[in-house]
Amino acid sequence: MPITPIPTRGSGDLSQVYGDDWSDKEVFLQATGLHKDSDRSKPRHVLIYWVNAALSSGIEIWDITQLEMHGHWHQYHYPNALKVNTKERSHNQTISLGIFTSEQREQLLELAADVEYDQITAESRVWMRDLLAKMVEEKLISHRLFNTIREDVPLPSV
Repeated sequence: MPITPIPTRGSGDLSQVYGDDWSDKEVFLQATGLHKDSDRSKPRHVLIYWVNAALSSGIEIWDITQLEMHGHWHQYHYPNALKVNTKERSHNQTISLGIFTSEQREQLLELAADVEYDQITAESRVWMRDLLAKMVEEKLISHRLFNTIREDVPLPSV
C-alpha cells in the first residue's frame, strides 16, 4: 500500500548546524558508481543533493534528498545534511540538475515529500523517477534532462 512519506531526520543529520540558506545553488543527482551496471539485478542508489558548506580537507556538507533503506523498510529523510568527502563526485556518476533558487529547492523538497511509495517494495530509482517527473511538470528541469537521466542511470520505465 503506497504511503506519502513523513519527512524525518536521517542519522548524522547536520542541518541544524549547516542549514540551507537563501543563495542560489547548483543541485545534483548522484547515482552509485561511475557507470550503470549491465546486470539489472544490481540497481544503483540515486539521490539529489546540493552543498550547504565547504569545510577543510575536502569535506562538504551536502543537503541530501533520497529514499533510504533501513532494515526491510524504505524511508524518506529530510532534512538530511551530512558531511561528505568531495571525492564522492569522482567515485559516483554526478549529473547537474541546474542552478536552483532557495524557493526552487523548497519546491523540490515539497515534491519529494509528496511522492508516494511502498515502504517494502519501493527502491530509490523508482522513487527518483517519480520525483523527477514531478520536477518536469513543475518546470524545475527539462524533459530532455529527465530522459537523459532515465537512460544514463538508468531509471525504470513506468
